[in-house]
Amino acid sequence: MRDLTVYSMLAEQAEKSPDSSALLVGGRDYSRALLFDTVRSVAAGLRELGLDRGDRVALIANNRFESAACWLGINAAGMIDVPINSEARGAHLQYLIQDAAPRLLIGQPEYLRMLAPLLPTPPERVVVIDPDGGEPPFGTEVPHLSYAELLEVGRDGFVTPPRNDEHATMIYTSGTTGPSKGVLLPQAYYLTWARRGIEGMRMQPGETVYTPEPLFHSDARAYLIGALLAGGRLALGQRFSVSGFWDEVRAADASYFSYLGTMLSLLYAAPEREDDSANPAVLGVGGAAPAAIHEAFERRFGVRLLEMYGMTEALGITTNTLDDSRVGSVGKPVPELEVQLVDADDLPVPVGEIGELVLRPREPGTIMSGYWNKPEATLAAWRNLWFHTGDRMRADEDGFLYYVGRLKDSIRRRGENVSAWEVELAMGRHPHVLEAAAIGVPSALGEEDVAALVVPREGCVIEPEELHIFLRADLPRYAVPRYIEVVESLPKTPTERVNKDLVRARGLTDRAWDAEPGGRARASR
Repeated sequence: MRDLTVYSMLAEQAEKSPDSSALLVGGRDYSRALLFDTVRSVAAGLRELGLDRGDRVALIANNRFESAACWLGINAAGMIDVPINSEARGAHLQYLIQDAAPRLLIGQPEYLRMLAPLLPTPPERVVVIDPDGGEPPFGTEVPHLSYAELLEVGRDGFVTPPRNDEHATMIYTSGTTGPSKGVLLPQAYYLTWARRGIEGMRMQPGETVYTPEPLFHSDARAYLIGALLAGGRLALGQRFSVSGFWDEVRAADASYFSYLGTMLSLLYAAPEREDDSANPAVLGVGGAAPAAIHEAFERRFGVRLLEMYGMTEALGITTNTLDDSRVGSVGKPVPELEVQLVDADDLPVPVGEIGELVLRPREPGTIMSGYWNKPEATLAAWRNLWFHTGDRMRADEDGFLYYVGRLKDSIRRRGENVSAWEVELAMGRHPHVLEAAAIGVPSALGEEDVAALVVPREGCVIEPEELHIFLRADLPRYAVPRYIEVVESLPKTPTERVNKDLVRARGLTDRAWDAEPGGRARASR
């Protein structure tokens, strides 16, 4: 396994089972042979265009076959793919691309056109997935190729496979006290966690995993690699839909599905149907399942839920298993990692007490290599030879871990980490805002909703609805505050910083504006 790469695995499977389905997307099956040939053509095409090993290539597209082929092709060429959240907007999107500084952009025309005016310096080249016949997104001075042309350029090219210790991917994760950080992941990363996942699921050859999660997250990527390793296929949904979820599971004949806690809440809140349990799925795997509905969800839909915990920096840190699980727990540490709960001095805490979860790998390729262009952040995370997750947990006598909350200033909304710092930065750009604080408040769907408390400048009036519209230009949809409350002042520390602990303790009042019609503000924890 140590010498195996994703590329060599794809090549081996294409030779042994060329006609076997690897990926189902948009109602079409794509064989292992077609996937490998396309990945090889992408890789060779990028090299023919003059890109080198280690170069960064940004990818912004929806869930589709081309997205998977481009990601895998970039990695096969020994380059670093940078998946960009398709909901990124404005200043946040601009920061991501400028920080990554890719030599080449690959994307759908609507996203490339949104990005083009934000960049003072255009990329060297652009590859357009499914061109719409309009003007080139970056104008005539930048070379544009279609996805089909890229494949043709690399059709007869040669690919030198990457090494397992080379960088494969850079995924941006939410910042806490600063901007988002690019997490550098090695080639071995996907294989390590894919193997762990399929062993936990006990996936068999010929079976299907369904996920509606986006390919710009590491979860969906690991499910694809895992399905291939197991001799099965991945059914890739376009996006999560309450009304369409179970129909897509049935259409794919999927034995397994991935979930985020919010998805389960929404599915459970839907009106009950006689055929709720009439689906081929036997197991759902994911994180943040609300303990209050866990067992009732299993009974209603006739499935088993397997709760785990991970992050971009280390995808599978703890997990329940089919033989050893506990509702409300994120499970026990996986064998690939050494895990502890520690206090503020990095000393282990007694069983039952709350501590920060820290970890270190037992084998190479299991966690991130570091943060791109942020050596200080990398060193800060790796204190005393342990990687600090920033998550607080407690352990019981049997070794099961229970998630308590974040140490850092981060908000968890519908499977996305929202940086309070980035929300506050966006609010500060509004001419009427003097200062602002973003916090998470409990959501009826599980996890949190984003709330903002804002102080107007002297003589100015802040209209929450207008501020909400203003923020949508610079923030991803999931990061735009649902609640906005205008206040006279915010509590401060002795050094005149906003005291976020006191802001959270204050929470929201009935004066808070709610972006959802008919909604009511909820008090924070």
